[in-house]
Amino acid sequence: MTCLNSRITDIHCSKLVDPETAANRILQLAQNNRINIGTSGFGSVGYPKMIPPVLAQLASENNVKVRILTGASAYAMDAHYASHNVLERRYPYQNNPLLRKQIDNGIVHFMDYHLGEWPYMVEHGWLDKTVGKLQVAHVEASLVMEEGFVPTGSVGAVPAWVQQADYVVIEVNTDVSPSIHGIHDIYRPVPGEPIPLKRVEDRIGEPIVRVPQEKILAIVESKGIDHGGTPVEPGKVEKQIAENLLEFFQEEISRGRLPRNLYPLESGVGTVNDAVFKALAGAGLKGLRAWTEVVQDSLLDLYYQGVMTALSCTSLMLSPKNLENFYAETRGRENIVLRPQDVTNNWELIRRLRVIAVNTAVEIDIYGNVNSTHILGRRIINGIGGSGDYSRAAHMSIFITPSTRKNGKISSIVPMVTHVDTPDHDVDIVVTEHGVCDLRGLSPREKAKVIIERCADPDYRDLLWKYYRLALENKGGHIPHLLDRGYSFHIALEEHGDMRKASI
Repeated sequence: MTCLNSRITDIHCSKLVDPETAANRILQLAQNNRINIGTSGFGSVGYPKMIPPVLAQLASENNVKVRILTGASAYAMDAHYASHNVLERRYPYQNNPLLRKQIDNGIVHFMDYHLGEWPYMVEHGWLDKTVGKLQVAHVEASLVMEEGFVPTGSVGAVPAWVQQADYVVIEVNTDVSPSIHGIHDIYRPVPGEPIPLKRVEDRIGEPIVRVPQEKILAIVESKGIDHGGTPVEPGKVEKQIAENLLEFFQEEISRGRLPRNLYPLESGVGTVNDAVFKALAGAGLKGLRAWTEVVQDSLLDLYYQGVMTALSCTSLMLSPKNLENFYAETRGRENIVLRPQDVTNNWELIRRLRVIAVNTAVEIDIYGNVNSTHILGRRIINGIGGSGDYSRAAHMSIFITPSTRKNGKISSIVPMVTHVDTPDHDVDIVVTEHGVCDLRGLSPREKAKVIIERCADPDYRDLLWKYYRLALENKGGHIPHLLDRGYSFHIALEEHGDMRKASI
Protein backbone atom coordinates (compact mmCIF):
# COMPACT_ATOMS: atom_id res chain seq x y z
CA MET A 1 0.00 0.00 0.00
CA THR A 2 1.11 3.56 -0.74
CA CYS A 3 -0.55 6.92 -0.31
CA LEU A 4 -0.69 10.25 -2.12
CA ASN A 5 -0.70 8.60 -5.54
CA SER A 6 2.27 6.41 -4.68
CA ARG A 7 4.42 9.36 -3.57
CA ILE A 8 4.68 8.07 0.02
CA THR A 9 5.50 4.52 1.00
CA ASP A 10 3.02 2.79 3.32
CA ILE A 11 5.19 2.89 6.44
CA HIS A 12 4.91 6.70 6.51
CA CYS A 13 1.26 7.11 5.48
CA SER A 14 0.10 7.65 9.04
CA LYS A 15 2.24 10.79 9.25
CA LEU A 16 0.38 12.50 6.40
CA VAL A 17 -1.45 15.51 7.90
CA ASP A 18 -2.79 18.91 6.86
CA PRO A 19 -0.54 22.01 6.94
CA GLU A 20 -2.12 23.43 10.11
CA THR A 21 -1.52 20.22 12.08
CA ALA A 22 2.07 20.13 10.88
CA ALA A 23 2.58 23.80 11.74
CA ASN A 24 1.22 23.24 15.27
CA ARG A 25 3.58 20.30 15.77
CA ILE A 26 6.50 22.48 14.76
CA LEU A 27 5.37 25.31 17.02
CA GLN A 28 5.16 22.96 20.02
CA LEU A 29 8.93 22.48 19.74
CA ALA A 30 9.60 26.17 20.42
CA GLN A 31 11.76 26.97 23.43
CA ASN A 32 11.62 30.37 25.11
CA ASN A 33 9.22 31.46 22.38
CA ARG A 34 11.77 30.74 19.65
CA ILE A 35 11.96 28.02 17.02
CA ASN A 36 15.02 27.14 14.91
CA ILE A 37 14.24 25.76 11.46
CA GLY A 38 16.52 24.62 8.66
CA THR A 39 14.68 24.53 5.36
CA SER A 40 15.25 23.34 1.83
CA GLY A 41 15.46 25.86 -0.98
CA PHE A 42 18.21 27.18 -3.20
CA GLY A 43 17.43 30.06 -5.52
CA SER A 44 13.81 29.91 -6.60
CA VAL A 45 13.69 26.12 -6.34
CA GLY A 46 12.84 23.52 -3.71
CA TYR A 47 11.61 25.64 -0.80
CA PRO A 48 8.60 24.55 1.36
CA LYS A 49 5.32 26.07 0.21
CA MET A 50 2.33 24.89 2.25
CA ILE A 51 3.36 25.14 5.89
CA PRO A 52 5.20 28.53 6.00
CA PRO A 53 2.09 30.76 5.56
CA VAL A 54 0.27 28.81 8.29
CA LEU A 55 3.26 28.64 10.62
CA ALA A 56 4.00 32.35 10.15
CA GLN A 57 0.41 33.21 11.13
CA LEU A 58 0.47 30.91 14.17
CA ALA A 59 3.86 32.20 15.27
CA SER A 60 2.56 35.76 15.08
CA GLU A 61 -0.55 34.89 17.11
CA ASN A 62 1.52 33.07 19.78
CA ASN A 63 4.36 35.63 19.93
CA VAL A 64 6.95 33.09 18.74
CA LYS A 65 10.04 34.27 16.89
CA VAL A 66 11.41 32.18 14.05
CA ARG A 67 15.04 31.66 13.08
CA ILE A 68 15.43 30.36 9.54
CA LEU A 69 18.48 28.68 8.04
CA THR A 70 18.40 27.76 4.35
CA GLY A 71 20.86 26.71 1.69
CA ALA A 72 20.33 30.02 -0.11
CA SER A 73 17.25 32.10 -0.96
CA ALA A 74 13.74 30.73 -0.53
CA TYR A 75 11.56 33.24 -2.39
CA ALA A 76 7.88 32.96 -1.30
CA MET A 77 8.75 31.31 2.00
CA ASP A 78 10.71 34.38 3.09
CA ALA A 79 7.81 36.59 2.07
CA HIS A 80 5.42 34.78 4.44
CA TYR A 81 7.66 35.02 7.49
CA ALA A 82 8.67 38.61 6.77
CA SER A 83 5.10 39.80 6.18
CA HIS A 84 4.04 38.44 9.58
CA ASN A 85 7.06 40.06 11.24
CA VAL A 86 8.10 36.87 13.03
CA LEU A 87 11.64 36.47 11.71
CA GLU A 88 14.34 37.09 14.28
CA ARG A 89 17.32 35.67 12.39
CA ARG A 90 17.87 34.63 8.78
CA TYR A 91 20.95 32.93 7.34
CA PRO A 92 22.84 32.94 4.92
CA TYR A 93 21.30 34.35 1.68
CA GLN A 94 17.94 35.87 0.75
CA ASN A 95 16.06 37.49 -2.10
CA ASN A 96 12.95 39.26 -0.84
CA PRO A 97 12.26 43.03 -0.86
CA LEU A 98 10.44 43.16 2.48
CA LEU A 99 13.02 40.97 4.19
CA ARG A 100 15.79 43.23 2.86
CA LYS A 101 14.10 46.23 4.46
CA GLN A 102 13.81 44.40 7.78
CA ILE A 103 17.48 43.45 7.61
CA ASP A 104 18.55 47.01 6.72
CA ASN A 105 16.43 48.37 9.60
CA GLY A 106 17.91 45.94 12.12
CA ILE A 107 14.62 44.11 12.66
CA VAL A 108 16.04 40.82 11.37
CA HIS A 109 19.60 39.76 12.14
CA PHE A 110 21.25 38.53 8.96
CA MET A 111 24.70 37.12 8.38
CA ASP A 112 25.98 36.85 4.83
CA TYR A 113 28.28 33.85 4.46
CA HIS A 114 30.05 31.66 1.91
CA LEU A 115 27.57 28.95 0.95
CA GLY A 116 30.19 26.23 0.57
CA GLU A 117 31.24 26.55 4.22
CA TRP A 118 27.77 27.17 5.60
CA PRO A 119 26.68 23.58 6.47
CA TYR A 120 30.10 22.92 8.04
CA MET A 121 29.75 26.07 10.13
CA VAL A 122 26.38 24.97 11.52
CA GLU A 123 27.44 21.35 12.10
CA HIS A 124 30.44 22.42 14.15
CA GLY A 125 28.46 24.60 16.52
CA TRP A 126 29.59 28.01 15.35
CA LEU A 127 26.03 29.32 15.70
CA ASP A 128 25.44 27.93 19.18
CA LYS A 129 25.63 31.39 20.76
CA THR A 130 23.08 32.99 18.46
CA VAL A 131 20.82 30.17 17.29
CA GLY A 132 21.42 27.01 19.25
CA LYS A 133 20.10 23.57 18.39
CA LEU A 134 18.32 23.07 15.09
CA GLN A 135 14.91 21.74 16.09
CA VAL A 136 13.30 21.11 12.70
CA ALA A 137 14.45 20.36 9.17
CA HIS A 138 11.59 21.49 6.94
CA VAL A 139 12.10 20.14 3.43
CA GLU A 140 10.42 19.64 0.08
CA ALA A 141 10.48 16.19 -1.57
CA SER A 142 9.13 14.48 -4.66
CA LEU A 143 8.99 10.99 -3.12
CA VAL A 144 9.13 9.61 0.42
CA MET A 145 10.57 6.12 0.77
CA GLU A 146 11.07 3.86 3.76
CA GLU A 147 14.69 4.92 4.25
CA GLY A 148 14.51 8.55 3.17
CA PHE A 149 13.24 10.95 0.51
CA VAL A 150 14.02 12.27 -2.95
CA PRO A 151 14.48 16.08 -3.04
CA THR A 152 12.91 18.19 -5.78
CA GLY A 153 14.85 20.59 -8.02
CA SER A 154 17.50 21.62 -5.51
CA VAL A 155 19.56 20.04 -2.74
CA GLY A 156 21.36 22.90 -1.02
CA ALA A 157 21.96 22.23 2.67
CA VAL A 158 19.14 19.68 3.09
CA PRO A 159 21.35 16.66 4.00
CA ALA A 160 23.06 18.71 6.71
CA TRP A 161 19.79 20.00 8.16
CA VAL A 162 18.28 16.49 8.23
CA GLN A 163 21.35 15.19 10.02
CA GLN A 164 21.45 18.02 12.57
CA ALA A 165 17.76 18.57 13.38
CA ASP A 166 15.76 16.82 16.08
CA TYR A 167 12.82 16.32 13.70
CA VAL A 168 12.06 16.42 9.98
CA VAL A 169 8.89 17.75 8.36
CA ILE A 170 8.43 16.85 4.70
CA GLU A 171 6.30 18.54 2.07
CA VAL A 172 5.69 16.14 -0.83
CA ASN A 173 5.23 18.23 -3.95
CA THR A 174 2.98 16.23 -6.26
CA ASP A 175 3.42 18.79 -9.04
CA VAL A 176 7.08 17.81 -9.36
CA SER A 177 7.52 14.87 -11.72
CA PRO A 178 8.73 11.67 -10.01
CA SER A 179 11.05 11.32 -13.01
CA ILE A 180 13.49 13.50 -11.09
CA HIS A 181 14.34 10.42 -9.04
CA GLY A 182 17.88 9.34 -9.90
CA ILE A 183 19.34 12.73 -10.74
CA HIS A 184 20.53 13.52 -7.20
CA ASP A 185 23.89 12.47 -5.79
CA ILE A 186 23.76 12.88 -2.03
CA TYR A 187 27.20 12.76 -0.43
CA ARG A 188 28.28 14.32 2.86
CA PRO A 189 31.91 15.47 3.05
CA VAL A 190 33.85 13.87 5.90
CA PRO A 191 36.15 16.32 7.74
CA GLY A 192 39.77 15.48 7.06
CA GLU A 193 38.93 13.10 4.21
CA PRO A 194 39.25 13.88 0.47
CA ILE A 195 36.04 13.88 -1.53
CA PRO A 196 36.42 10.97 -4.02
CA LEU A 197 35.40 12.87 -7.13
CA LYS A 198 37.58 13.53 -10.18
CA ARG A 199 35.17 14.45 -12.97
CA VAL A 200 32.12 16.69 -13.22
CA GLU A 201 29.84 13.74 -14.00
CA ASP A 202 31.14 11.40 -11.25
CA ARG A 203 28.54 10.01 -8.83
CA ILE A 204 29.85 9.21 -5.37
CA GLY A 205 26.71 9.21 -3.20
CA GLU A 206 23.09 8.07 -3.16
CA PRO A 207 19.97 9.25 -5.03
CA ILE A 208 18.09 9.93 -1.77
CA VAL A 209 18.51 11.81 1.50
CA ARG A 210 18.44 9.24 4.27
CA VAL A 211 16.43 10.02 7.38
CA PRO A 212 15.60 7.81 10.39
CA GLN A 213 11.89 6.99 10.46
CA GLU A 214 11.47 8.20 14.03
CA LYS A 215 12.68 11.68 13.04
CA ILE A 216 9.79 12.35 10.66
CA LEU A 217 7.36 14.55 12.57
CA ALA A 218 4.84 15.15 9.79
CA ILE A 219 4.29 14.85 6.05
CA VAL A 220 2.16 17.29 4.06
CA GLU A 221 1.05 17.28 0.44
CA SER A 222 2.37 20.28 -1.46
CA LYS A 223 1.70 21.91 -4.82
CA GLY A 224 3.56 24.36 -7.01
CA ILE A 225 6.08 24.32 -9.83
CA ASP A 226 9.35 26.10 -9.14
CA HIS A 227 11.22 27.82 -11.90
CA GLY A 228 13.61 30.63 -12.65
CA GLY A 229 12.58 33.84 -14.30
CA THR A 230 11.33 34.14 -17.83
CA PRO A 231 14.34 34.11 -20.17
CA VAL A 232 15.50 37.59 -21.19
CA GLU A 233 17.15 38.01 -24.54
CA PRO A 234 20.58 39.57 -24.10
CA GLY A 235 20.88 43.20 -25.13
CA LYS A 236 23.69 44.94 -26.95
CA VAL A 237 25.80 45.39 -23.82
CA GLU A 238 25.42 41.79 -22.67
CA LYS A 239 26.26 40.50 -26.14
CA GLN A 240 29.41 42.63 -26.25
CA ILE A 241 30.51 41.38 -22.82
CA ALA A 242 30.01 37.83 -24.05
CA GLU A 243 31.96 38.52 -27.23
CA ASN A 244 34.84 40.04 -25.26
CA LEU A 245 35.00 37.06 -22.91
CA LEU A 246 34.90 34.55 -25.74
CA GLU A 247 37.72 36.36 -27.54
CA PHE A 248 39.72 36.16 -24.33
CA PHE A 249 39.09 32.41 -24.07
CA GLN A 250 40.21 31.93 -27.67
CA GLU A 251 43.39 33.87 -26.98
CA GLU A 252 44.12 31.75 -23.91
CA ILE A 253 43.55 28.59 -25.98
CA SER A 254 45.86 29.82 -28.75
CA ARG A 255 48.61 30.50 -26.19
CA GLY A 256 48.22 27.05 -24.69
CA ARG A 257 46.98 28.32 -21.33
CA LEU A 258 43.55 26.70 -21.70
CA PRO A 259 42.53 23.44 -23.43
CA ARG A 260 40.20 23.66 -26.43
CA ASN A 261 37.28 22.45 -24.31
CA LEU A 262 38.30 24.85 -21.52
CA TYR A 263 38.09 23.66 -17.92
CA PRO A 264 34.75 23.19 -16.11
CA LEU A 265 32.80 26.45 -15.99
CA GLU A 266 30.95 28.06 -13.11
CA SER A 267 28.20 30.53 -13.91
CA GLY A 268 26.88 33.02 -11.42
CA VAL A 269 23.15 33.75 -11.42
CA GLY A 270 21.73 36.61 -13.48
CA THR A 271 20.89 37.87 -16.95
CA VAL A 272 24.44 39.00 -17.76
CA ASN A 273 25.89 35.59 -16.95
CA ASP A 274 23.04 33.89 -18.81
CA ALA A 275 23.79 36.01 -21.89
CA VAL A 276 27.48 35.11 -21.79
CA PHE A 277 26.75 31.41 -21.72
CA LYS A 278 24.13 31.68 -24.46
CA ALA A 279 26.89 33.13 -26.65
CA LEU A 280 28.93 29.95 -26.21
CA ALA A 281 26.50 28.17 -28.53
CA GLY A 282 27.95 29.91 -31.58
CA ALA A 283 31.56 29.99 -30.49
CA GLY A 284 32.55 26.66 -32.00
CA LEU A 285 33.55 25.20 -28.64
CA LYS A 286 32.73 21.58 -27.84
CA GLY A 287 33.07 19.20 -24.92
CA LEU A 288 32.43 21.88 -22.29
CA ARG A 289 31.39 21.01 -18.74
CA ALA A 290 29.82 23.01 -15.93
CA TRP A 291 30.63 22.69 -12.24
CA THR A 292 28.41 25.33 -10.71
CA GLU A 293 25.80 26.20 -8.07
CA VAL A 294 22.82 26.85 -10.32
CA VAL A 295 21.95 25.61 -13.81
CA GLN A 296 19.95 28.20 -15.73
CA ASP A 297 18.42 27.86 -19.19
CA SER A 298 21.60 28.77 -21.06
CA LEU A 299 23.56 25.87 -19.57
CA LEU A 300 20.80 23.32 -20.11
CA ASP A 301 20.35 24.48 -23.71
CA LEU A 302 24.09 24.03 -24.30
CA TYR A 303 23.85 20.52 -22.87
CA TYR A 304 21.02 19.50 -25.21
CA GLN A 305 22.85 21.13 -28.14
CA GLY A 306 25.89 18.96 -27.44
CA VAL A 307 28.15 21.90 -26.54
CA MET A 308 28.11 20.88 -22.86
CA THR A 309 28.74 17.23 -22.01
CA ALA A 310 28.15 17.33 -18.24
CA LEU A 311 26.38 19.59 -15.72
CA SER A 312 26.81 19.48 -11.94
CA CYS A 313 24.91 21.86 -9.66
CA THR A 314 22.89 22.13 -6.46
CA SER A 315 19.82 23.77 -8.05
CA LEU A 316 17.97 23.63 -11.38
CA MET A 317 16.63 27.16 -11.79
CA LEU A 318 14.95 26.79 -15.18
CA SER A 319 12.21 28.63 -17.03
CA PRO A 320 8.77 26.92 -17.02
CA LYS A 321 9.20 25.63 -20.58
CA ASN A 322 12.67 24.21 -20.00
CA LEU A 323 11.61 22.66 -16.70
CA GLU A 324 8.62 20.97 -18.34
CA ASN A 325 10.88 19.60 -21.09
CA PHE A 326 13.40 18.42 -18.52
CA TYR A 327 10.80 16.42 -16.59
CA ALA A 328 9.29 14.98 -19.76
CA GLU A 329 12.52 13.91 -21.47
CA THR A 330 14.55 11.63 -19.21
CA ARG A 331 16.82 10.24 -21.92
CA GLY A 332 20.28 11.69 -22.31
CA ARG A 333 20.45 13.40 -18.93
CA GLU A 334 22.77 10.86 -17.29
CA ASN A 335 25.48 13.50 -16.93
CA ILE A 336 23.27 16.04 -15.15
CA VAL A 337 23.81 15.79 -11.39
CA LEU A 338 22.26 17.57 -8.39
CA ARG A 339 24.50 17.65 -5.30
CA PRO A 340 24.60 19.23 -1.82
CA GLN A 341 26.07 22.73 -1.75
CA ASP A 342 28.99 21.69 0.46
CA VAL A 343 30.08 19.52 -2.49
CA THR A 344 29.36 21.88 -5.40
CA ASN A 345 30.98 24.77 -3.54
CA ASN A 346 33.80 22.80 -1.96
CA TRP A 347 37.14 24.60 -2.37
CA GLU A 348 39.06 21.34 -2.71
CA LEU A 349 36.93 20.22 -5.67
CA ILE A 350 36.85 23.63 -7.34
CA ARG A 351 40.64 23.68 -7.32
CA ARG A 352 41.01 20.01 -8.29
CA LEU A 353 38.68 20.37 -11.28
CA ARG A 354 40.37 23.66 -12.32
CA VAL A 355 37.04 25.47 -12.48
CA ILE A 356 36.83 28.74 -14.42
CA ALA A 357 34.59 30.95 -12.29
CA VAL A 358 32.43 33.59 -14.03
CA ASN A 359 30.54 35.87 -11.64
CA THR A 360 28.79 39.23 -11.81
CA ALA A 361 29.87 42.32 -9.87
CA VAL A 362 27.79 45.28 -8.74
CA GLU A 363 30.89 47.46 -8.71
CA ILE A 364 34.65 47.04 -9.09
CA ASP A 365 37.23 49.57 -8.01
CA ILE A 366 40.28 50.57 -10.01
CA TYR A 367 42.45 48.14 -8.04
CA GLY A 368 40.24 45.10 -8.68
CA ASN A 369 38.24 44.79 -5.46
CA VAL A 370 34.66 43.59 -6.01
CA ASN A 371 31.37 44.46 -4.32
CA SER A 372 28.49 42.17 -5.25
CA THR A 373 26.21 42.41 -2.21
CA HIS A 374 25.60 45.96 -0.98
CA ILE A 375 24.29 49.25 -2.36
CA LEU A 376 26.32 52.23 -1.16
CA GLY A 377 27.97 49.93 1.36
CA ARG A 378 24.84 49.86 3.51
CA ARG A 379 21.84 48.19 1.93
CA ILE A 380 21.93 44.43 1.40
CA ILE A 381 20.99 43.05 -2.00
CA ASN A 382 20.98 39.23 -1.69
CA GLY A 383 24.29 37.94 -0.37
CA ILE A 384 27.67 36.71 -1.52
CA GLY A 385 26.31 33.28 -2.42
CA GLY A 386 28.99 31.03 -3.85
CA SER A 387 31.06 33.63 -5.69
CA GLY A 388 33.58 33.76 -2.86
CA ASP A 389 33.88 29.96 -2.78
CA TYR A 390 34.58 29.84 -6.50
CA SER A 391 36.68 32.97 -6.96
CA ARG A 392 39.09 32.01 -4.19
CA ALA A 393 39.68 28.43 -5.30
CA ALA A 394 39.18 28.72 -9.07
CA HIS A 395 41.80 28.07 -11.71
CA MET A 396 40.70 31.43 -13.12
CA SER A 397 38.42 33.95 -11.44
CA ILE A 398 36.48 36.20 -13.84
CA PHE A 399 34.09 39.03 -12.95
CA ILE A 400 31.79 40.52 -15.56
CA THR A 401 29.66 43.66 -15.37
CA PRO A 402 28.19 46.34 -17.62
CA SER A 403 30.38 49.43 -17.23
CA THR A 404 27.37 51.61 -16.33
CA ARG A 405 23.81 51.28 -15.07
CA LYS A 406 20.72 53.49 -14.89
CA ASN A 407 21.33 55.09 -18.29
CA GLY A 408 24.90 55.97 -17.44
CA LYS A 409 24.17 57.59 -14.08
CA ILE A 410 25.99 54.85 -12.18
CA SER A 411 29.49 53.68 -13.02
CA SER A 412 30.33 50.08 -12.18
CA ILE A 413 34.02 51.06 -12.12
CA VAL A 414 34.68 53.30 -9.10
CA PRO A 415 37.68 54.69 -7.20
CA MET A 416 36.85 52.59 -4.12
CA VAL A 417 34.11 50.00 -3.65
CA THR A 418 31.85 50.71 -0.70
CA HIS A 419 31.93 47.07 0.41
CA VAL A 420 34.45 44.33 -0.39
CA ASP A 421 33.13 40.82 -1.00
CA THR A 422 35.95 39.60 -3.20
CA PRO A 423 39.38 41.20 -2.65
CA ASP A 424 41.63 41.98 -5.60
CA HIS A 425 43.75 38.94 -4.65
CA ASP A 426 40.94 36.67 -5.90
CA VAL A 427 40.13 38.56 -9.11
CA ASP A 428 42.06 37.52 -12.22
CA ILE A 429 40.00 38.94 -15.09
CA VAL A 430 37.49 41.81 -15.34
CA VAL A 431 35.23 42.09 -18.40
CA THR A 432 32.85 44.87 -19.43
CA GLU A 433 31.39 45.74 -22.82
CA HIS A 434 34.44 47.92 -23.44
CA GLY A 435 37.09 45.28 -23.02
CA VAL A 436 38.96 42.68 -20.98
CA CYS A 437 41.30 43.51 -18.12
CA ASP A 438 43.79 40.72 -17.41
CA LEU A 439 45.00 41.53 -13.89
CA ARG A 440 47.24 38.52 -13.44
CA GLY A 441 50.74 39.51 -12.39
CA LEU A 442 49.99 43.24 -12.21
CA SER A 443 50.80 45.56 -9.31
CA PRO A 444 47.98 47.76 -7.95
CA ARG A 445 49.22 50.76 -9.94
CA GLU A 446 49.30 48.67 -13.13
CA LYS A 447 45.83 47.31 -12.42
CA ALA A 448 44.41 50.83 -12.07
CA LYS A 449 45.72 51.89 -15.48
CA VAL A 450 44.36 48.77 -17.21
CA ILE A 451 40.94 48.90 -15.55
CA ILE A 452 40.42 52.61 -16.26
CA GLU A 453 41.53 52.40 -19.88
CA ARG A 454 39.98 49.09 -20.92
CA CYS A 455 36.92 48.49 -18.73
CA ALA A 456 35.58 51.86 -17.58
CA ASP A 457 32.97 53.70 -19.61
CA PRO A 458 34.37 56.65 -21.61
CA ASP A 459 32.09 59.06 -19.70
CA TYR A 460 33.93 58.19 -16.49
CA ARG A 461 37.51 57.68 -17.64
CA ASP A 462 38.61 61.28 -17.13
CA LEU A 463 37.18 61.33 -13.59
CA LEU A 464 38.88 58.04 -12.74
CA TRP A 465 42.22 59.19 -14.23
CA LYS A 466 41.95 62.43 -12.25
CA TYR A 467 41.33 60.53 -9.03
CA TYR A 468 44.20 58.11 -9.63
CA ARG A 469 46.72 60.83 -10.54
CA LEU A 470 45.76 63.03 -7.58
CA ALA A 471 46.06 60.04 -5.24
CA LEU A 472 49.43 59.19 -6.75
CA GLU A 473 50.75 62.74 -6.45
CA ASN A 474 49.37 63.60 -3.00
CA LYS A 475 49.55 60.36 -1.03
CA GLY A 476 51.24 57.72 -3.15
CA GLY A 477 51.68 54.37 -1.49
CA HIS A 478 51.41 50.79 -2.68
CA ILE A 479 47.71 51.38 -3.37
CA PRO A 480 47.26 55.13 -3.94
CA HIS A 481 44.04 56.43 -2.39
CA LEU A 482 42.56 59.71 -1.23
CA LEU A 483 40.46 58.94 1.82
CA ASP A 484 38.38 62.10 1.47
CA ARG A 485 37.58 61.48 -2.21
CA GLY A 486 37.51 57.71 -2.54
CA TYR A 487 33.71 57.69 -2.32
CA SER A 488 33.17 60.83 -4.40
CA PHE A 489 31.27 58.84 -7.03
CA HIS A 490 28.87 57.48 -4.42
CA ILE A 491 28.42 60.87 -2.75
CA ALA A 492 27.49 62.36 -6.13
CA LEU A 493 24.94 59.59 -6.63
CA GLU A 494 23.32 60.28 -3.27
CA GLU A 495 23.33 64.06 -3.66
CA HIS A 496 22.71 64.47 -7.40
CA GLY A 497 21.51 61.07 -8.63
CA ASP A 498 24.40 60.91 -11.09
CA MET A 499 27.98 59.74 -10.52
CA ARG A 500 29.17 61.87 -13.44
CA LYS A 501 28.76 64.90 -11.17
CA ALA A 502 31.43 63.61 -8.79
CA SER A 503 33.80 66.23 -7.40
CA ILE A 504 37.34 64.89 -7.43
